[in-house]
Amino acid sequence: MEYKYEVRRLLVDLDIDEEHRSSILGTVWAKGERQTVTDAKEYLSSKLSEGILDDSQIEALYEVVDSYTIRR
Repeated sequence: MEYKYEVRRLLVDLDIDEEHRSSILGTVWAKGERQTVTDAKEYLSSKLSEGILDDSQIEALYEVVDSYTIRR
């Protein structure tokens, strides 16, 4: 749950368009939880190529994804 609050706040701070925030939050969470962190990062990269995110926003989101990654 903490992840969702942190990412939601970060999406606002990074000035990501409101229309994309919910989708990014949910998809990154689902891919990271059900698939792999690599899949979550690939999704974010696709948003970069679509022009929804820029390089600095991607880096900030990657940092959060990495900080919540549990290595086994």
